[in-house]
Amino acid sequence: MKLQVRRVLLYYMPLVINLALATYLVWQLGEVTPFERDSRVFMFAVMYGLGGLVVAVSGVTAFLHATDQIGGSRGYYALALFNMIIPTASLLALLYMT
Repeated sequence: MKLQVRRVLLYYMPLVINLALATYLVWQLGEVTPFERDSRVFMFAVMYGLGGLVVAVSGVTAFLHATDQIGGSRGYYALALFNMIIPTASLLALLYMT
């Protein structure tokens, strides 16, 4: 697989999905009333399902970085770890706020 394609699929695509998840969560918690929030559970379930895939892909990527099976800089390793943290912290924030 080409290096640029691999970087997009393993690092930048999960980052974009995480940013969408975080934006949706901030919007839900800040602008939407609790009654409307309960009626939009399906959309959050879809977004968090994507977040679960991001955690899985980023976890495998971080593991491969840690075992030196993927060459690259520490910045990409940190990005893979960061992509694992965002969906988990988002769910904890949602559970705390509701």
